[in-house]
Amino acid sequence: MPNFVNRERELAALDRAVGRGSGLAVVSGRRRVGKTALLDRFCHDRRAVFLPGTRAPVAEALRRLEDRLRAVAPPQPGDLLDLGHLKSWDAAFGYLLARSAKEPLLVILDEFPYLCEADPALPSTLQARWDHRGDTQLSLVLAGSHVGLMEELVAADAPLFGRADAHLRLAPFSWREAGLLAGGQDPEAWLEAYVTVGGMPRYLALWDPRHDALANLTELLDGPGAPLGDEGTVVLQELSPHSAASRALELVALGADTFTAVRGRAGLAPATTSEALASLEGLGLLDRLTPVGEDPRRTKRVRYRIRDPFLRLWLGLVLPHREAFELGRGESVLAANRDRIAASQQAAFTAVVRDWLGAREATTCGPWWGSGDGEVDALALRGTIAVAAASARWATGVDGAAERERLARTLAASPYGVADTLHAVARDGTAVTLLPDLFDE
Repeated sequence: MPNFVNRERELAALDRAVGRGSGLAVVSGRRRVGKTALLDRFCHDRRAVFLPGTRAPVAEALRRLEDRLRAVAPPQPGDLLDLGHLKSWDAAFGYLLARSAKEPLLVILDEFPYLCEADPALPSTLQARWDHRGDTQLSLVLAGSHVGLMEELVAADAPLFGRADAHLRLAPFSWREAGLLAGGQDPEAWLEAYVTVGGMPRYLALWDPRHDALANLTELLDGPGAPLGDEGTVVLQELSPHSAASRALELVALGADTFTAVRGRAGLAPATTSEALASLEGLGLLDRLTPVGEDPRRTKRVRYRIRDPFLRLWLGLVLPHREAFELGRGESVLAANRDRIAASQQAAFTAVVRDWLGAREATTCGPWWGSGDGEVDALALRGTIAVAAASARWATGVDGAAERERLARTLAASPYGVADTLHAVARDGTAVTLLPDLFDE
């Protein structure tokens, strides 16, 4: 596990839930976010059975569980595995409980939704056994990449509701953590990686800080066998092909960032559009942005943005030009769309600056825009008072004084007044906050 970094808080949460006797934990998160690496590290130096997730019939899944269980806890004379095999999940859970009566046993069922596809009664079977486990020392971790299905496992009307001792929703690395995998000691290098491909550990680990964004994207996306050439299809496995949600996601990537724009371009009914956008937001694929200080449930000023920068670029550039990328001609597509790449980087950098300013002021921070043309990238509010604001420019040669003047004019027309502290954050320029300064707070 040489590339495992970070995740100390997640490891501690798992230890509290399932590392000290009997416990049940649910771990969810998108593909490539590092669930398997986390769980593999957690298993280290423990009496543990790790069942990788694959789509397989029940009998095949149980056989694989048997093989791993025999290696960790060899059958005892006369017990079920000594005399035969696990014929059902009920028998498997019963056996696991029996084998953990005197010694702790950790069992991780990765991609648990796959197991439920083969046996829809599996959550109910587990619930019945778990509720009568007695004083055994069995700990279970149920993991999965389909965030929606994992949420359903612990919903109020689900068999496992109230049983989990912890539910970890594994998130990508933050911009502060990206340097653990990309860019070494250079904040600008690792922020360039982050604003281009986001915080997925796998994406960051593949980034070469010696080259610029265009060269890295070409290496990652272009040609047969490109490391991330088909990555978008992996992410989209959570969505039904040709569904309203899938279509809405593609349209947002292509620039339809309002409810009206998505509905009009997709030709969907209003209710269908609302349901599609809400489901994408729930899956963590879309961000629903509203002006800071307004009630997000009531305001009509709403914008949608694909949360993950890499997925945003894949849907906007690779998907419409799949043949060119498969034939190794994607470099020209990327070069012709430098403006789209820059716009995606700018959106990601703006989110970084909002996070920085909110943490710096220890208060609510978000974008603000009104009915006119003015817009503030990051506005920190304390109650209804503007305490600080910032412009974010993923650019060089930025005039910091001009940016602050623009911020002051825009805020003067807002309900919150002009903030005492105004920042201009940029890669380079005069009188600006530079990238290394973001890490000094």
